[in-house]
Amino acid sequence: MPITIEEAIHRIPEWDEVSSRDIALLPGGITNLNYRVDVSGESFVVRIAAQHAALLGIDRRREYRCTVAASRTGVGPEVVHFLSDVDVLVTRFISGRCPSVAEMVKPEMMQRVVDSIQRYHDGPEFEGSFSPFHALEQYLSVARQAAAPVPRDIDAMYRRLGEIEAAVRGRWTLRPCHNDLWEPNLIDDGTRIRIVDWEYAGMGDLYFDLANFAIHHELTDAQDEGLLRSYFGKVTDGGFARLKLMKIVAELREAMWCMVGMNISSSDFDFTGYAATHFDRYRRALDDGRVRRWLTQAASGA
Repeated sequence: MPITIEEAIHRIPEWDEVSSRDIALLPGGITNLNYRVDVSGESFVVRIAAQHAALLGIDRRREYRCTVAASRTGVGPEVVHFLSDVDVLVTRFISGRCPSVAEMVKPEMMQRVVDSIQRYHDGPEFEGSFSPFHALEQYLSVARQAAAPVPRDIDAMYRRLGEIEAAVRGRWTLRPCHNDLWEPNLIDDGTRIRIVDWEYAGMGDLYFDLANFAIHHELTDAQDEGLLRSYFGKVTDGGFARLKLMKIVAELREAMWCMVGMNISSSDFDFTGYAATHFDRYRRALDDGRVRRWLTQAASGA
């Protein structure tokens, strides 16, 4: 059984000695429990990790070190405590709001997101590495062992994934990456877009980081170009192709994450429905008549 919030607080001496504390369960956690704890006029987030998170490719010590590195850029939250033996991470609470998808895709807001992404991409090197292709192989193995309800055409899906990996292999643009840029992890504090939950962080391909943001906010072709222009100052055929291909990979990663997560989490999150959405989007993306051209452009670096 995971540690309770009361037990976690007891492990922090400066909190355990305080007679008055306010504790509130934060919404939105799928595989973790997150609490806001107010102590002596300061607010913190206590994250109690799910058991068996390693099946999702999560290394809690790596996450802790990546969060510390991200906090140095002003994007990640400040780390206050890490109880390594029970996988409890305590960060300073970030006051702000999570902009809606409709807000986030507006050019001025997207530029603010890109500014934050560039800050940690150009910041201290992260510990460890992240490859969506490696993660997907692990997810498929775990899902099959757990008899998860993977689609009947999963082998065909993975064969097409191999074509994309072959096209982009050797052209990684390694940067410190977050790799989980969905709406609840992006907080507007009024000055900067702050980013929380660095569970999947590591040195990875910046195009996958951008693609992950793009699929979660369902960017159109024009918005994809806007994202690239905000980041690089221009749009090239090769860059557009790589983003589009990595968006396809990101769709399958979301779907397969559900196939593993449904056997780890006790939340009421609709894993089956969420997975079906992303499996369908993966199939539709592969049917795009431009995929062959993108594979050629990505492989050549055009």
